[in-house]
Parts: sequence; C-alpha cells; structure tokens
Amino acid sequence: MPPAARTELDPSPTCRACGRALPPGSAVCPACGAAHGDSNRCPHCRAIADVEAHAALGFRCLVCGGPRVALDVAGVTPGPSTLAALHEAGKRQAEHVMYSAAGLVLTGMGALALLIATLVVLAASPGLVPTIAAYFGALVPTAAGLAALGRAARARKLRGQSLLAAEVRALGDVQAVTGELDAQRVSEIMRLTPERAELLLAEASVATLLDQGPAPRLRVPGPTDPGDAEVPGRSMDEPAEARRRDARGDTEI
Repeated sequence: MPPAARTELDPSPTCRACGRALPPGSAVCPACGAAHGDSNRCPHCRAIADVEAHAALGFRCLVCGGPRVALDVAGVTPGPSTLAALHEAGKRQAEHVMYSAAGLVLTGMGALALLIATLVVLAASPGLVPTIAAYFGALVPTAAGLAALGRAARARKLRGQSLLAAEVRALGDVQAVTGELDAQRVSEIMRLTPERAELLLAEASVATLLDQGPAPRLRVPGPTDPGDAEVPGRSMDEPAEARRRDARGDTEI
C-alpha cells in the first residue's frame, strides 16, 4: 500500500545522522552533510552517499569514487538514461586510467631502451645491422606506449561526452518533478557555476526539441508511382524494371 501523502500536520523530515530537521526539498543535511533519498544513490556502488568535487569527473562518489551528478533535491530519482550515461562515464574513466598508466610505463621503457641502445652503439661501434636491430627493438615499446596514450585520450573525450549527457538528463529528471528551473536554481541544486547551469539549460532545451520533433518520413512508392506508368506498346506483364528503363529513355547496347 503506498504511503499517505504528507500533510501540514506531518513532522518535517529529519536527518538520519544528526537528527536535525532538513530544509524543505533538500536531500543533503546542511548541518552534518549526510545525504538522503534515491537522488543521492550511487549508480556504481548503490550506496546513498554525497559527492565531492573532482577535477576530471566534476563530481565523484564519496564511497566508491565513481562519476556522479550532484542532485541536492528531494523526491527526484535519476532516470534510466541518466544512470546509463553515468555507467558509460565510469567505463570510460576506467579505460582512461588503464591506458594512461600503460602508455606512460611503455613510453618510459622505450625512452630508456633508446638511451641504452645509443650508449651501446657509441661504445661498441657495431655494424649497421646490429645498430638497426637495437634501435628497432627500442622503438617497439615506445610505439606501443604512444598508441596506448592515444587510446587514453579517446577515452577521456568519450568520458566528457558521457558526463555532459548525464548532467543534461539529470536536469531533465529534476524538471520533470519540479517544473521549469532557472539558472540560479539549477546551480544550487547541481552545485554548478551559473555559466555551467546556463549551458545545461540550453542543452536540455535542444534535447527536448529534438525529442518532440516529428519523426522523419520515408517516401514509399505507391501504385501511382510514375516509374511504373504504362508505356505505349509495352505489356504490363513484362518486368517492372524494363518498364522503368523505357520510361527513363534508357536503351540497350
């Protein structure tokens, strides 16, 4: 049975950590910082926890460190598209860390190998073939490291796109519950700068227009298609392609 709606006689919600009253509509206690509600449930570890600012991710979970979106508003549950974007951002973040570490290690090994090969060539003065083989062997880890760093850069770009999509979709989830918001209110709820809030509002407006736009229509040739018009002297029992060719004026050679 669903819970009864809150009335004016109901007590205001209190913090589960310190017991103090929560401000109306807030999902984070201003006294102790404890998070409440599904708006603060991490999509990665499923813990109800607050977020902290992060230079690369914007915000990350205080428990598992996964990418998050700050939502300081009660009664809002992130939708499936928002959670999917956050999961994608977490996947790209893991790829970025993995490829960055591998790229730095391999590039360092390649640089060291090139240094050693140079010292050996200068000291021993081997022939042309051993010199080429030594430098080729040193260049292999260097090339692998540069390739890994390229993959890391691509993962970083995709991570940024996923984080932006998560913020826009989270803003849509909030507006679906609270109604239209201005930049000041968005900056307070999502802990963003007013400039970033304006950008998200613009992105959300564009996404809404695209979702509400008419679906593209495809032209399906009907019975009155001019390509199938009857040509004088041509039997309708002949293949349609031959009739279309005659209608275009094509001739056989």
